[in-house]
Parts: sequence; structure tokens; C-alpha cells
Amino acid sequence: MSSLHFHSGVSLRSASLALLLAAGCNYSDSITDAGVADASAADGGAAVPRVLAVSATGHDRFYGVTFDPSGRFYAAGVVSEGNVAATADFETVVARFTATGELDTTFGQGGYARRNVAVGLGGEVARGVAVQPSGKVVVVASVEHVAAGADPRDRDIALLRYNADGTRDTGFGVDGVVTLDLSDGQVVGTGYVADAAWGLTAYSDGRLLVSGAQRRTGGTVADFTVVRLSADGVRDASFGTNGVATVNVNERTANPRTATLLPDGGIVASGYIDDGGVVKPVLFKLTSAGQLDPTFGVAGIFAPTVLAAVTEAYDAVLQGSSFVTAGYGRNSTSESLDWLSLRVSAAGTLDPTWGTAGVARLDLARFNDNARALVALPDNRILMVGGGRPSEANVDGMVAMLSSAGQPDTTFAPRGLRTYDFGGASDFFWAVALNPARTHVAIVGARGVGVSAGATTANDDSVVYLLPL
Repeated sequence: MSSLHFHSGVSLRSASLALLLAAGCNYSDSITDAGVADASAADGGAAVPRVLAVSATGHDRFYGVTFDPSGRFYAAGVVSEGNVAATADFETVVARFTATGELDTTFGQGGYARRNVAVGLGGEVARGVAVQPSGKVVVVASVEHVAAGADPRDRDIALLRYNADGTRDTGFGVDGVVTLDLSDGQVVGTGYVADAAWGLTAYSDGRLLVSGAQRRTGGTVADFTVVRLSADGVRDASFGTNGVATVNVNERTANPRTATLLPDGGIVASGYIDDGGVVKPVLFKLTSAGQLDPTFGVAGIFAPTVLAAVTEAYDAVLQGSSFVTAGYGRNSTSESLDWLSLRVSAAGTLDPTWGTAGVARLDLARFNDNARALVALPDNRILMVGGGRPSEANVDGMVAMLSSAGQPDTTFAPRGLRTYDFGGASDFFWAVALNPARTHVAIVGARGVGVSAGATTANDDSVVYLLPL
């Protein structure tokens, strides 16, 4: 890896800018109020987002991240070799990085393990990754349903397991893949309802927990779904019904996101629904046996109207005994979408002491912004990641810090926000994880080049960022 040297007369801000440019990223020095780069970080700006071309010609994006006990981290997502958006066949990819953020080329092939679980088009999307106590690495993805005559929009859930060196664990499922076909897909109007995977968590004993959705039996909407499996990928019959817990919220289609394991063995999952034109956040709590916990919210579910038009819960984490969310929303269609964070009590009620009347709302520049994930820090501050628009036509990666009470932390950056331009028109951070030493967070995402009018090709690249706290 090349290094940069600075003379003593170069300012910290100039040094940070030079590092960002060298990494293929930029930030604006003219609007410091919209967020700064890393000059205020613990290392004085030496850490910057890195753009990686997993495929030289096709799309690749990272959507999930986790650490192992030694401080190495793993990023999971998708890759394709074709750059024609309409015909690209996506594969699942997982990469390993050292504790200092370098690609670990001893893993897989040059640092990457790739697999095309189901040959198709763009239906294969990996979003969750977990490391089991054995050191084996598991990735969860939505994949095309490959049965003869299947609708190309139908999906299954696939779990892929790799040995610690990135080779396939052929003893897991069938040649390293466990496939969950939870429901038959169905055309509904102009859309299609099918199985979907989003989050993956490993228990301390290696059991696996998947958050996603499936079509309701006999229905035309998707239910929130949580699946528990043994460490070797066998459904846990002691959980829900044959290892599957489904939750229906207001007879609406589920948009599932993450699931969090609680110290008492319970589970809190996040997402949202469109309830008659109002998008509502959803948190629901399951017991360790996969049943709704009646002590939380209304019969186990928190799904109120918060903002009048849109409130999404894209992720949720435990802060003390409460749950803090990351997402986005607005009060009316005349407003732009802003980053939103809620705090929900252990009893499943909105905490009015969080932010302003229970809602922390962050706006970069009065254009649509979207928060995707968050992590609670040891001092109970909340670090959120996603994308922010400095202009209507451009999205930059964005990181925000909230105080333990949901206020912007201006010691992190002006207005509590930092923005990062990776060089694309649609740059995003998608996931974040805290390292075991609690000194850094790993953030992953993508440089989105976008497709201009009339163009048919594009080449998104993956992004990783090891941010010191």
C-alpha cells in the first residue's frame, strides 16, 4: 500500500483532503456545516473510506458487515461481471479485512469468496453476515427460485457457509448452501410477493437467526419472518413453528429489516409497513421460543403513526434497556425525507425524552436523505450511517453522531454530520459494526455511479471505512 508524506507546514485539513483524494473520495471544504471529513477523528484524519473494485467491469456493493473476536471484519454483498444493468447476473461475495482495515488476501481468492447461488439476473442480494464461534463465516441472501417453470421474480432465502480460510464448507447444507423456500411466490397486481432475507445474527453457541419475510399462507401480503436454525443450518423445531416465526401487522405487507438478540434470549426485529398510505415503523418482540411477547407494545408489536406521512425503522439496536432506530421519514409529501431516529422503551412505547418529542430528525441540505443502519457506542451515543443529498442530483455517504439523549453531537462534527463523496452520483453507506475493542467502527457501502439518460451500462464499486472513535 502506498503511503503519503506531509511537510510540517501542511495543515491538518489539507492533509485530510489529500488522503481523501488519494483514496478516490472527496469532500467539500466550502460547506463545513454540511459535514466534515475525518480531520476531527481520533487519528487526525488518517482513516478514509476506500473504494474497492471487486469486479473491474461490473457492479459490486457491500451491504453487511461484522467483526470476529480478533478484530478482523467481514463485508458481504453482491458482485457481477457484466455491466449491462438489465442482464447482469449477481453473485454473493464476502470479503475479509484485517483489524487495521487492509484486505486480507489469505481469505478466499485474494481476499474475496464469491459464489453464484442461483443463476439468474439481479435477484441474488446478500445483506447479512455473521461469524460463528467455530470461526466459520455465514452469509444470508435472497436468491432466485430456480425450480423449472418458476416465475423469475420468485425468491428463496439462502445461507452460505465458508471455512475460516474462505473455502466452501461443503458439510453445510448442500455443498455449503442451506436454502429456505418458505412460501410460494405470487403475482399481486403489478408486483410480486415472495420470500426475502435481510438480517443475520449468530448466537454465542453458533445458532443462526435470519430476519426476512414470506408470503402469508393463503394471502397476498408478506409477513415479517424470523427463522432460527442450528449452528449447522437445521431449522430449530423449538422456535415458532418448525423454526419459523411469522408476524402480521395490520394486514399489511411487511418490509423487514434487522433482528437484535436480547440478553434474556428474546428478539426485537425492525421494519415498516405502508398502512393505508401512511408508512409506519415496526418493532416487534419475540420470546426465546419465537412467540410474540405480550409485555411489549400492543400484543408484542410497536407500530404507531409517528410522522404523518413516513416513518421507517431500517435498523434497531439496544441502548441500555431501550431500543433506538435508524431510518427516514417526513410529515408530508411537500417535505424532503430526513434521517429519523426513535427511542422505544423496554415496554414498547415511544420515549418522548429522545430527540424532540421522541424523534431525532437530521437534514443535510433539504433534499431526500436516507439512514440505513446504526450502532450504540459504549458511552450510549448513537452512530448512524446512510446517504445524504448535498444537491437533488447527488448522494454522498453520510455518518451522524447523536448524544445519549438523541441530540446532534457537535463534538463529532458541525451539526453532528460528516459527508463523504466516493466519486459517484449515488454513494451510500449501508451497514456498520463496532469492533470488539470498541475503538473503531467498520462501515461498508457502495460508490454508485448511476446510469445517465439513455445509458445502458454502469459499474458500481464497494466501499469500506474503518472509522476510529
